Amino acid sequence: MEGAAHPDLEVLGIGLWEGAPLSLEPVVGLPRLRTLSAYPGTLAGPVEIARLTGLEYLELGPGEGRVLLDADAVPRGLSTAAIEMQGERHPLPIVALANELLALWGRPLITRTVLKGRLGTER
Repeated sequence: MEGAAHPDLEVLGIGLWEGAPLSLEPVVGLPRLRTLSAYPGTLAGPVEIARLTGLEYLELGPGEGRVLLDADAVPRGLSTAAIEMQGERHPLPIVALANELLALWGRPLITRTVLKGRLGTER
């Protein structure tokens, strides 16, 4: 992380990482950092994201997103966010998480529609 931290850094992407989770401390206070994308499980303390005050785009796993919401630490300057899902997951908890993020900015929520019926052909 220290090697990536410089005043002109605008986009930080943390991909699959096999070592210990990383701290964002080296990039806190960088004036141009606008985008953070972090693979699920790569951050030592997701709440550190709140200290990245210039963020406009954030991409995290659902666990990290939940930590930010529960700590009321979602950066208020975000214009957009993404929830990175790994593997197969039921979509309803992810939709609920996304709706909580949308609600922070008074944006329209994702609508759920339940369809009931029978599949197959009837004679």
